[in-house]
Amino acid sequence: MPKMTEAEAAALFAQIDTDGSGEIRLRELRDYGQANGGTLDGLTLPDFVRAADTDGDRRITLTEFKSYLT
Repeated sequence: MPKMTEAEAAALFAQIDTDGSGEIRLRELRDYGQANGGTLDGLTLPDFVRAADTDGDRRITLTEFKSYLT
């Protein structure tokens, strides 16, 4: 997947963050993955979490998401 603009990353984040909490929880990412072939940015979802979740809390913030995808 080519790099995204910050606006594109923010729009995708909002799509995945279904509860509007400002963090993508593993459940939300799983639900997104089930609807979209089980991958994000060419990585399996567990690998994506390991790559994008820089503070290790198993939740991905918008900042972490943008840092990974832009």
